[in-house]
Parts: sequence; structure tokens; C-alpha cells
Amino acid sequence: MKLKCSHGFYLFEETRVGQVSDFMSQTGFEIGPLDNLFTFKTLIDAPKYSIKGGPLLSSQSIVTCEGNQWDVFKENAVVYDFTKDLVVPISSITQTMSLKLAGNFFISNGLILAGSIDQNGNKIEGYSAFYSRDRGSWLYSEVSYV
Repeated sequence: MKLKCSHGFYLFEETRVGQVSDFMSQTGFEIGPLDNLFTFKTLIDAPKYSIKGGPLLSSQSIVTCEGNQWDVFKENAVVYDFTKDLVVPISSITQTMSLKLAGNFFISNGLILAGSIDQNGNKIEGYSAFYSRDRGSWLYSEVSYV
């Protein structure tokens, strides 16, 4: 399964049949369809626009903008916190984590929460990853920072 986290908005892509149900049974997270991909159930109805002061799922918009859901998240400085099932300001994420180089990829303990702070003190804004069934872990090929 491939995963793209853009500005705290998560998109999953099955690379073989059954990966979505495997992911849900292994993690307990619910994901569902969004266009031709999948996302966390809470994000399925994320808007493609925001109005300053209006609701943005469980958060509040700080700007008026439109674009893809991840563009709206970026402009409003929010991310989806899958540990709390809430959209929150990226500044509220204080979790620290470590990325380790493993060949051509980075590995970490579990799925990276956007907004987490890496071992060098950098706040992670997004990443690309795929799940390696052989290793039993996510392999991260790109990591972007705030």
C-alpha cells in the first residue's frame, strides 16, 4: 500500500487487492474511498474550500481559500491527528520521533503523524511511503518539513 501525506492530509493507494482491509484490521483505523484513492474516514468529507472563521471539520478556518483538501489544510495550518481522530493546528503536535536511514528509505516506529518533530528538531509536514509486508513496516521515500 502506498501512502501520501500532504500537509497533514493522508491519501492511501492499494497496490494489491485487500490492503485496505489489512490496514484497518492491523491498525484499528477506519479508512474509506475518496475519488479513486482512500483516506481516513474523518477526512472523506473534508472541504475543498474554507471561509475565515468557519468550521474546518473539527477545527476552525483561519483563512478563506480554495483548492484540494491538502491545500486547504496547508493554508489553514492544520493537520489530521489520527491518534485523536481530529483536525488540529499543526503547532499543537508536539510528538517527537526518529527517522533512521535503511538503504534508500527512512524507517520509523509506525505511521508518522504529520506535525511530529524529528530527531533534528524539524517539524514534519508530509511524506511519501509504502508498507513493506516483508519488513512489517512503513518505508518513507520522501519527507517534507514546515
